[in-house]
Amino acid sequence: MCKATVVYEEKLGKRREGWCVYLNKTRDFTFYSDKQVKEKMAQGEKINGLKLDANNHVVMDEAFTTSLLAKTGLATFTPIFENEDAAISGKYYALVRVLNSKAGNEYELVTNRCGVEMVSEGKLLAMLTLISIGGVKLNSTGGLDVCETVEGAAMANTNRKARIKEEGKADSPA
Repeated sequence: MCKATVVYEEKLGKRREGWCVYLNKTRDFTFYSDKQVKEKMAQGEKINGLKLDANNHVVMDEAFTTSLLAKTGLATFTPIFENEDAAISGKYYALVRVLNSKAGNEYELVTNRCGVEMVSEGKLLAMLTLISIGGVKLNSTGGLDVCETVEGAAMANTNRKARIKEEGKADSPA
């Protein structure tokens, strides 16, 4: 399980000041400098959306997200990489937690505006048809592939496999 998820990069002009991160345990937003990120990673902590490159620089983890935004001014967000989704919406979402409820899985998302939203699987699927979301992708069958470092990912992927198996049994002739 991951202890934090990056929400956006904080910049002053073209110079990076740090990263806004969501702390999964305390459910708070805070800011880490590159030095703090490196220290956390050296202690074995994983920060979803960030990694160290070969030169030991903090960079966006493209396995988790490709649409991370940089805050370059008061409420001004620009894509770190040229990405149509982020440029169009101006809003970034990252999946931080999957919760199992009677109605099915619910997904906790954080936004680059320091908001937290709970969405159903149907709404998450609809959102993914429009924009990319950190920590989750659409797979070739139209289902969800949740990043393994997201809290509850194993449960989400197991529940999805069980539903697919049951749907296959329902479709097969008796």
